[in-house]
Amino acid sequence: MAIFEELHHPEIGLICAGGHFTMDMNRAAFAARRFFNFKTVIPCHYKTFPLLEQSTTALRDGLPGVNVIEPKVLEPITL
Repeated sequence: MAIFEELHHPEIGLICAGGHFTMDMNRAAFAARRFFNFKTVIPCHYKTFPLLEQSTTALRDGLPGVNVIEPKVLEPITL
């Protein structure tokens, strides 16, 4: 992850944060803080069935100053 930040400096991160099969929201926030300087984060692979994370609160709390966009199904987002 650090290599991508060093080479490309992405401002937007699409982060798998559902837990169980991927990072949970706390670990995703940690990884985003530790390895990147994102301005915007979009979580994915969560809230699709009960086993996975259902809320982005921990991600939002773990990334102060970062715009965390929680997409709604079939609704476009603006970046």
